[in-house]
Amino acid sequence: MLKTIKDQSSPLLMLWNHKLMTIAGVKISLGNMVVALVLLLFASRLSKLTARLIDRRLIQPFVSDKAAQTTYGTFVFYACLAGFVTLSLTIAGIPLTVFTVVGGALAIGVGFGSQNIVNNFISGMIILVERPIKVGDIVELDNISGVIQSIGTRSTKIRNAENKIFVVPNSFFLEKSVLNWTFETTTVRTTLTFGVAYGTDVQLVENLCMDILLNTDGVEQTPVPQTFFENFGESNLEFQLIFWCNLDKIGALGEVRSRIRYAIDKKFKEHRIAMAYPQRDMHLKVDRTLEVKVLS
Repeated sequence: MLKTIKDQSSPLLMLWNHKLMTIAGVKISLGNMVVALVLLLFASRLSKLTARLIDRRLIQPFVSDKAAQTTYGTFVFYACLAGFVTLSLTIAGIPLTVFTVVGGALAIGVGFGSQNIVNNFISGMIILVERPIKVGDIVELDNISGVIQSIGTRSTKIRNAENKIFVVPNSFFLEKSVLNWTFETTTVRTTLTFGVAYGTDVQLVENLCMDILLNTDGVEQTPVPQTFFENFGESNLEFQLIFWCNLDKIGALGEVRSRIRYAIDKKFKEHRIAMAYPQRDMHLKVDRTLEVKVLS
């Protein structure tokens, strides 16, 4: 019976040990290739499971910063992936020295066909290490502004106020100017300007504006808001309001500015303060008397 089983399995063993190729003196059999592919498939899944376990047991209990947790989790995943890939190749009997033979070809391929991919990958690693931007930061670049949702190895996702997701290559953040509103603090300064008609009591305008700034939701009281009589304009008296907002406490700066404008309009109407509009005086110089006709 054992002889029968051996005879039946012999073709399978021959197929399993069938040599597919020889690289640098190393014979790669069909069995080796199958084992390598299966282990590589599970390497990705095992890396994710291991990274989640490490994140839950080691990273989250000791790291409070959510952005730092994401950074460490990304590095743990790729470290686990590299470890499992190396282990799978070793178990399959494929020595790592095999890849030195194809290293030149890979270098040429990367140089000619994968420059952008490698550039964005390296940029992603630099961003994760140096952290010029983090998950949750509010950034502004070109015509895009929003909140960083995730930082990958190739691209970064930004969600704007309209709930649209923009996928931006990582190299963009290192090659161009990016405004990070929350790089060191979430409290930012903003301004609002307006003009009132000439003849208005400027001290009353200041008192009303300070009362509005000190009682508007979303305006921080430290640093203290300020009202400046900015300039004597062509058609109005120009004022500027300077105040601070914590971006973690408000939906958007535009919402706070809108509340202040509504309050200014209401207060000024109550005190009969006129908002200025452009005015022009015209002087006509003519050589002869103008005839004026009134048509009924």
